[in-house]
Amino acid sequence: MEKILISDAAKQVEVESHVLRYWEEELHLPIQRNKQGHRYYTTEDVNRFKQIKNMKEQGFQLKAIRSALNGGLTESGAEAGTAEIVTVMQEKGISEQEKAGKAARLQFLLQHMIAEAVRENNEQLCESVKQVVVKEMDFQFRQQEEKEQEREAERLKREEEHYRQLDMLLRGKHQKESRKDRRKKAFGLQKQPD
Repeated sequence: MEKILISDAAKQVEVESHVLRYWEEELHLPIQRNKQGHRYYTTEDVNRFKQIKNMKEQGFQLKAIRSALNGGLTESGAEAGTAEIVTVMQEKGISEQEKAGKAARLQFLLQHMIAEAVRENNEQLCESVKQVVVKEMDFQFRQQEEKEQEREAERLKREEEHYRQLDMLLRGKHQKESRKDRRKKAFGLQKQPD
């Protein structure tokens, strides 16, 4: 992402630096700053300032521009804005040809702004859906992991019980054999010829 200083951005937009600072403050634009606190602009910021300049040249007030930048401009709002501009042009004595050209530029600008607002909303929606899906998948994986741990604990418990029973059988058999051996020895000692 290219970082542009305010003087370079002002040249690209063809306004003075103080105008960019004024628009930033009045329109509540999120402009980045470096470690020293100096403003720097991205290509997107410069394009936004160009849009603002075009809207100002079309006769929009900063309040209307702020509304448009915040996605508050709907198609009916765009039509109302177009009608307002046409009224302003009539009051200023602008010719029909100039009116038509400015109205066409305004319509193009408004369509572009609406498309941009829709794109941003789609991006936000996609990000929101992505977060929900990731959380749900994480939850499902954790549940699966817990079930596997429970199954493993149950398997170990059964295995331990199996070995415990096997051990008891072996001990029991060993004890029986030990008793038999003791009896044999006891009987063997008694039955031996003198």
